[in-house]
Amino acid sequence: MSILFRHPPHPKNLAARDSAVERQLIQCRSEFLRYFRRRLACPEDAEDAVQEFSLKVIRAANTLQNDENIGAWFGRILRNTLTDQYRRRATRQRAEAGYALEPKEAAVDPEPVATPCTCVHDVLPALKPDYAEIIRRADLDEVPRERIAADLGVTANNVGVRLHRARRALKTELEERCAGCCDDGFQSCDCAGTGRSRRV
Repeated sequence: MSILFRHPPHPKNLAARDSAVERQLIQCRSEFLRYFRRRLACPEDAEDAVQEFSLKVIRAANTLQNDENIGAWFGRILRNTLTDQYRRRATRQRAEAGYALEPKEAAVDPEPVATPCTCVHDVLPALKPDYAEIIRRADLDEVPRERIAADLGVTANNVGVRLHRARRALKTELEERCAGCCDDGFQSCDCAGTGRSRRV
């Protein structure tokens, strides 16, 4: 890279040194960018590398020795920045590869609960709070899954999985409390109060 072979006169004092460093950063920015673009596949990574390099140069300006060549000093920081970029990219690639190997939750489209009998409202408090809440919102209040997902900070697919599990738990509770309603598909309920006494 041509910047490595430039030998501007070394400044005699701190203010002149800082000014010379800043001038080199500005004048040679396009060369620094070309250096990173040739070595990094992604243009955005190259831009990030130039920004990181510039910050390192500014922060390290006070380490520049009186007899040290500015071009060589820039070259060391340039190479160190590139090494850091390679390390970060390798770390990111390992994380992405690990994520790709993780088992994904299968898309689940839970079977809707038939028109619930009045026992459903009595059974909800017996469920885990998050199960009761998702059944109340999705099945009783008919809140769209996308909105539930946004509120919970999860995907709509994850909401489907949670709802599937909650409905299984609800079915188990209902079968214990009012088996007759379960046999009839929850279409009619004539066991008001009897389900609770069955569990007591």
